[in-house]
Amino acid sequence: MRAPLTTISTLGLLLAMAQAAPTTTPPKASSFGRIIGGSKVNDRPYPFAVALSVASKGRLGLCGGSLISDRYVLTAAHCLTDRQSGTPISASAVTVGVGSNSVKQASVYRTSEVSVHPDYDHTKLKNDIALLRLEKAVKLNGSTRAVALANSQIKNGDVLLAVGWGKTSNTGRATDDLRQVEITVGPTVDCHAADSDFTSQNGPQLCAAHNEGHDTCQGDSGGPLLYNNGRTYQLAGLTGYGRNPGSTTADCGTNTVVAFYTRPAYYVDWIARTTGITKQRLLGQA
Repeated sequence: MRAPLTTISTLGLLLAMAQAAPTTTPPKASSFGRIIGGSKVNDRPYPFAVALSVASKGRLGLCGGSLISDRYVLTAAHCLTDRQSGTPISASAVTVGVGSNSVKQASVYRTSEVSVHPDYDHTKLKNDIALLRLEKAVKLNGSTRAVALANSQIKNGDVLLAVGWGKTSNTGRATDDLRQVEITVGPTVDCHAADSDFTSQNGPQLCAAHNEGHDTCQGDSGGPLLYNNGRTYQLAGLTGYGRNPGSTTADCGTNTVVAFYTRPAYYVDWIARTTGITKQRLLGQA
């Protein structure tokens, strides 16, 4: 059956099962894509947010993503790669729920192509970014729109907004309804302590520490971290992973967990080459 398929139960079924079947194996003392705290989203303030269901090697997984055009979704590479080898999975294994805050009411689109960043490192989760091409173009309207990439300088102390359908507690289940939570960026010193490669909020990643009770959790991976420029929301980050220095656990929403997000604007050249969308349009300048 060809996409779009409207209001079918497949995505809702995968959502209910997703927390038991991650698509990748996290590194030691890390947790993937991890919304804790926050609130249910009303109306459609984030019409670009989409839910991904991923079926690979008998496993079912849930991730988030963002529409950047009527044909392309931006998400995390670890959502779309084999957990052992880091190689891309088949596009036929991925469906995308579009146009609703409720997974059960979303229109479901099939995908025709998976493009993972060529320098993605699945062992260190570096360059953790990927694109999905939809089999059929989405009709953009009031409830479904594309989002521009945020190219503004992000500073320690800035408050961004994460949205997703992931777990609402470490022992809980994924949610049918989109949720939102504020995340405070930085401080860089604690981010660097958790990952020595991290030096700036304006490099390939954003980082947030000490957001106790406010976090993303399993099932939120690849979903949008948003910057409000005073006029509209822009895509500042993709939910990635959490790391707890000096510990073998990295529970979501604890004071010691440091969360890392891929910064899409850093990869705008690769996104433009892969999609054929101009940089100006991707950055909301066209």
